[in-house]
Amino acid sequence: MGDPYQKRESKKYDNPIPSREYILEHVAKQALTQYDLRDVLKITEKQKKPLTHRLRAMVRDRQLGCNRAGEYSIFNYERDIIVGTVSAHPKGFGFIILDEGGKDLRLSAYQMRRVFHGDRVKARIFDARGGAEIVEVLESLKSVVGRLHFGSKGAYIVVDDKRICNNIDIPETNAKNTDQQIVVVEIIQAPTFKTRAQGKIIQILGNYMDEGIETEAILYNNGIPVDFSPETLAQAQSLPSAVTMQDKAGRVDITDMKLLTIDGEDSKDFDDAVFAQPTKYGWKLVVAIADVSHYVEEGSALDIDAVERGNSVYFSRRVVPMLPEKISNGLCSINPNVERLCMACEMNIDTQGKLINYKFYPALMLSHARLTYTEVGKILEQGDEELMQKYSGVMSNLNALYDLYKVLKNARTERGVMDFDRIETKILFDNNGKIDDIIVAPRNDAHRLIEECMITANQATARFLAENNEDFLYRIHPKPTAEKVATTRQFLAAFGLILEGGTHPESKHFAKVLEDAKGRDDENVIKTVVLRTMKQAIYTPVNDGHFGLALGNYTHFTSPIRRYPDLLAHRSIKRILNKKTRKPSKKMVELGIKLSATERRANEATRDVEQWLKCEYMRDKVGEIFKGVISGVFAFGIFIELTDIYTEGMISIVDMKDDYYNFDEVHQQLKGERTGKVFRLGSPIKIQVASVNLDNRQIAFLPA
Repeated sequence: MGDPYQKRESKKYDNPIPSREYILEHVAKQALTQYDLRDVLKITEKQKKPLTHRLRAMVRDRQLGCNRAGEYSIFNYERDIIVGTVSAHPKGFGFIILDEGGKDLRLSAYQMRRVFHGDRVKARIFDARGGAEIVEVLESLKSVVGRLHFGSKGAYIVVDDKRICNNIDIPETNAKNTDQQIVVVEIIQAPTFKTRAQGKIIQILGNYMDEGIETEAILYNNGIPVDFSPETLAQAQSLPSAVTMQDKAGRVDITDMKLLTIDGEDSKDFDDAVFAQPTKYGWKLVVAIADVSHYVEEGSALDIDAVERGNSVYFSRRVVPMLPEKISNGLCSINPNVERLCMACEMNIDTQGKLINYKFYPALMLSHARLTYTEVGKILEQGDEELMQKYSGVMSNLNALYDLYKVLKNARTERGVMDFDRIETKILFDNNGKIDDIIVAPRNDAHRLIEECMITANQATARFLAENNEDFLYRIHPKPTAEKVATTRQFLAAFGLILEGGTHPESKHFAKVLEDAKGRDDENVIKTVVLRTMKQAIYTPVNDGHFGLALGNYTHFTSPIRRYPDLLAHRSIKRILNKKTRKPSKKMVELGIKLSATERRANEATRDVEQWLKCEYMRDKVGEIFKGVISGVFAFGIFIELTDIYTEGMISIVDMKDDYYNFDEVHQQLKGERTGKVFRLGSPIKIQVASVNLDNRQIAFLPA
C-alpha cells in the first residue's frame, strides 16, 4: 500500500515526498538510515534533498530520533538525549564531547550562540552526519576574563579565551571601570539564541598592556589556582624553618656524602641532589630527593591545595607554586650547606649502564655545593680550571657522575631512545618589564647528566612500587596509532628517510630516523613531525610502558616540590618501608585523570603566555624582513618559524596571490598550478611581518 497522504502532499509541493505519517509508519517497524528510507520509499533523485530536510524537521519536532549510526526511529526522550561537554572552535562552531565516548557531535554557529566553551549540555542528534542541537544546558560557565569596552549601546566585554565568541553585556559599571580594562566577570544571565549573556564585573585585573597582565588573565582563563587557602597558609606557617631533632629520628645520616645540586641560574626550588662513585661492578648512584611527604600529610589543607594545583606552573616572569614558598623555596628546598630531610634512592649500575639493584631509605642529607648547568658545562666540556678549583670539594663526585653519564647515555642509545634535543627559547626582559630579546636556551652535558640520573631513579621507583603491588601512578607514554605512523612514514619517505618497523614501529625505529636527520637543514622540522606522531604522556595506575624512553616501568619520583604524582610515589615508598602497603585503588585512577589534566592545563597556560609575549615583541617589527623555515603546511596557508628569534607566524593562502596553490598532504607542501612554485615543510623562506594581533595571539606574514 502506498502513502495514504500522497494527495495532500501533492497539493502542497510541486515535487511531493512521502508524508511524515508514512515515514513514521516505516521507522516504527525498525530503525532505518536515510539510505534505507530512500530504498523503501522509492525516492527519486529530485526527492533526495527534500527528504533530508523533512527528516531533519521531524527530528526537530521530536517525531524522530537519530542515533550516531544515522538510523532514524520513533523519538524516545530518554533514549535519544545524550550528555556531553561543549568544545568550541574560535571560528564560531563547536562540538559536543560525549560522556559515554565515541565520535564527537557537531554544533553549528547558531547552536553555539546558546552556550560557552566548557558548558555541560543535554543534546540530540538531528542528522546522519552527526549534527546536534542543544536541548538543555546542565552546567554553564560561571565566570570569564575579558577586555571591557564602552560602546553606543552600553558596556560589554570581549572574552580573552578566543574559543568563546559570544561577547557579554555588562548592564552596570562604576567610576572605577574604564575602557580597555582587563576584568573578571561573573555570568548573571546565560546567553540565548536571541540575546547575549549578561555579566557583572567582580574583579579588575589591570589595564590592557600593563606589565604581567597577560599572565594574570591566562591563569584565570585556565582555572589555575593562584591563592592558597587561609588554612594552608596557616599550616605552612606552623612548620619549623629548619630540620628539628625530632625530624631526624629514624633516618640514615648521609650528611658526609658529597651530594651536590645542579640547576638553572634562576632556580629557587631545589628538590634533587646527586652523588656517584665507582664500584667493583660499575657505579653506585644516590639520588636524594626532598622529603616533602614528611611535611605534607595526606588529607591536610596543604595536601588539598596541592592536589588542586597538581603541579607548579612556570612562566617567564612568574611561578605559581604547588606548595607555599615556605616549603618550596625554604624547608624542602635542598639549599647548599643546610641539613634537609630526604628520601634516598641508592642504585648500583653496571659498566653497561644496566640498573642492577636499588634500595630506598629516609635520610638526613646536606648539599655540599649548588652548581649551575652553565658552570658544570664549563667544567666537564671545557675543563675550566677556575671553576674546578672553586668546587674542588665535590670534583671527585662530579667526575664520577660524568663517567656514569657516558655509560647511561650509551645504554640509552642501545635501548633506542628518541633524541628530541630540540631548540628551546628563553625570553629576556629589560628593566621596564618589556621583552629585550628572545634567545636559544642553551643545553649541555650537565642538563643531560641530571636527566639520566633522574630517569634512572624514576625507573627504580616504578620497579620497586610495582614489585610491592603499591597504590601509585605510572608515567606512561603510549605507542603511536597505526594511522599516525602511516602518515609520518609517507612524509619521511618524501624527505628520503625510511621509518622501519612496520605498522607498529618501536622507539628505536624512530630514533634511527632522528639520527639519520642529524645535521640536515630540516632536522628541527623532522623532529617536530616525529614528535607530533607521538601520543601524550599521562599518569595512570595501569602500566603501559614508556614508549619515548623505551622503558617498561616508569614513574615520577624526583620532583615532589613541584609535581603531585611524585609526592604520591614518596608516600607509597614509605608505606612499603613501614610495612603498611596499600593495594591499587579506584581513587588512584581518578587522580591519574585529574593530574594528567592539570599538567595539560599548565602546559597550555605557559604556551599562551609565551605566544602573547612573542606577539608583543613583534608589534614594532611590522614591515620588517626576516629569514625563517616553514614549520607547518596546511590547505589554508603555511606557518613559518623565524630563524633568529624563534617566533612563529602564518602566511594565509589568500595572501599568496602570485598563483593558485594546491595542498599536497603526503609531501607536506603547497604547489602553484601555473608556476610550479613549491612551499614545502622545512624549506627556508624570507617573509615580511604584515600584522600582529595581540588579542588572538597571531602574527601574519607575507612572502618577501
